[in-house]
Amino acid sequence: MMEKTLELIETLQSSESYHFIDVLPETISHVGYFELEEYLLVNCLDDFSQKICRIIIKLITYYDAEIYLTEFPEEKSRLKFYEYEYKNIRSKSLQEIHKIISYIIKNDISSVQIIFPKKNILVSINGEFSVAIYGENEEVLKLVEKLVNQENLFLRKSIN
Repeated sequence: MMEKTLELIETLQSSESYHFIDVLPETISHVGYFELEEYLLVNCLDDFSQKICRIIIKLITYYDAEIYLTEFPEEKSRLKFYEYEYKNIRSKSLQEIHKIISYIIKNDISSVQIIFPKKNILVSINGEFSVAIYGENEEVLKLVEKLVNQENLFLRKSIN
């Protein structure tokens, strides 16, 4: 089962087109972006992680999901939650899932892959401000957009 799920995750991630959740409504192209990014990392990452957790918790309540932690670094045994690597943690309590996702975002280690197999949608959380949604299910994307807006964040489409 795990192999099939990993294949689906890889297939969805290889898509040129995806959506991402951002704190900014539009791309900043001038030099000030790096200063802003530094500011956001120091002052807004905790808030962002809470918002993302609330979005995910609601989303996995609407649709059947599987949640996997992937890409732990080599020296993973000193890290929290490494024992869940490549195990579906959806059966954990919502509180525990929130804790795990928040830890991954704030510590920028590992990644959380939330797959909605029946909807062909993947939410990929890769630490800090990196949250991407792969797949083109209109129903799910509309709901994601509502949840993202509710948290005063922006759902943006990748430009390739």
